[in-house]
Amino acid sequence: MKRIGITVALLFCMGTGSLFAQAYKVVEKSDKKAPVWYESAESGYIVASAETGSMEEARQQCLESVKRQIIQAVAQNVEFSDSHTVKQTSGNGDRITEFVDQYMAEGSTRAASLPFIKGISLSKVDGSYWEKRRDKKSGKITYAYAIRYPFPESEHKALVRQFEEQDRAMEDLIKKMEEHISDISSVEEIDQCITKMRPAVEYFFDKTRREWAEGVVQNYRKLPTFITAEGKSDGKDAYIVSLFIKGKKITTAAMPKLTSNCASQLKAVPCGEDILITYNSEDCLEDEENFVELTFKMPGKSLKHKFYFQVK
Repeated sequence: MKRIGITVALLFCMGTGSLFAQAYKVVEKSDKKAPVWYESAESGYIVASAETGSMEEARQQCLESVKRQIIQAVAQNVEFSDSHTVKQTSGNGDRITEFVDQYMAEGSTRAASLPFIKGISLSKVDGSYWEKRRDKKSGKITYAYAIRYPFPESEHKALVRQFEEQDRAMEDLIKKMEEHISDISSVEEIDQCITKMRPAVEYFFDKTRREWAEGVVQNYRKLPTFITAEGKSDGKDAYIVSLFIKGKKITTAAMPKLTSNCASQLKAVPCGEDILITYNSEDCLEDEENFVELTFKMPGKSLKHKFYFQVK
């Protein structure tokens, strides 16, 4: 917490340089005297400050600052060991700052997706102080706002554990899906796996792992382009068709749409891992190219398969 306190103090000083320059006049303030914590950092607390054109905006900026500092404090104590990640330790502050900046740049909506960020709110603030200021030269009115947010060492350690557990779970999920791609057994499973990976893609806040997860999702999206259909006659007015992905048989719950130049009573039904096509060829002529065309709806594409039959 000593390290965190020093960081907070530096951020505070950088964000309130005008406080010491006294280039403004305090027109109004929340208390007669600024609290002691306003210009200091103490163990077990985070102090955040902001100065903007409105009170509400300054208050929200303080809350975002608290979120940023907690993310930084928690992530600094986590070491990512997977080969797809950038190794991260508390000694590599520049790298920590880099991915925290990337994460926070996407807005508070994404920040709220982290479990340990969801509970951060102004209702938990331990103290607050504000000033209404008028610039001595321009006359511009601004509001300086500061909050004191409890962040004890016990909570810090608990959040690090939670973060490690979720981080590991998300990495394990993408690894599992990456390995599973060669074991896809049905067309429907493609979309199911993509949906299952979505939380991890949204969770990863460092560029390296997010690109890795997005790459795995993209590989799944490409799978339908490798699906082919093969079939053979199964007696009079019957045909068996099978689907394959890179030579491996797969199934589908969705039956194909059937069309023909002459056949009637077209029907497709599951037959084990295959699909049985039946039809009535009474209206078909011997000297014509008689056919039935199957159209399968795949994720992102359609697959057509046409077979010809003779009338005797």
